[in-house]
Amino acid sequence: MSDKETETEFVLRVQDGDLSAFEELLHLRGSRLRAFVAMKLPIPHLIDEIAHEAFVFAHRNIHDFEAGTDFGKWLRAIAFNLVRKETLRYKRLSNNREKFMEHFLLEQSRKSDVAPDSPVIIHLEECLRKLPDQQRRLLKHKYKFSESSREMADAFQQSEAWVRTTLCRVRTALRKCIESRMEAPPDYF
Repeated sequence: MSDKETETEFVLRVQDGDLSAFEELLHLRGSRLRAFVAMKLPIPHLIDEIAHEAFVFAHRNIHDFEAGTDFGKWLRAIAFNLVRKETLRYKRLSNNREKFMEHFLLEQSRKSDVAPDSPVIIHLEECLRKLPDQQRRLLKHKYKFSESSREMADAFQQSEAWVRTTLCRVRTALRKCIESRMEAPPDYF
């Protein structure tokens, strides 16, 4: 019996309520599905999680699947949608976190009652000092001189896309640097 016939037999058995047949489908398709997910989203802790979610969804919706068609392809489509959903969720979280940190830092810098020895300001200054000169200059053009992307692109002889991408990367690096310093235990020695 071919894999296709075996797969169809297992699907029909699952549709009839045989849970052990679903275990067989897991064994038959599990490693291929994990490999597919790993190619789309190479984040180790998410590979098994998304593969598991895809199998759970497939089990819950097995009656919507037409036995005899390609079960592996159906699983990959489910997994693809889960990967896309996770990617969009991460992107939204990252964008929101980045916007929050940028807004927070700008608000902190505008307040007159912010102490220069505030932990966030100290960490920001430490993280800024670690940046390459060009990135520090770029931030200066953006936040001190309030230049547009076009003006900055001209000043740095780069494209506007380069300016926006670089600023995004620098802000992300600063955010991560500040967060790691804020989470680190105090240095008493």
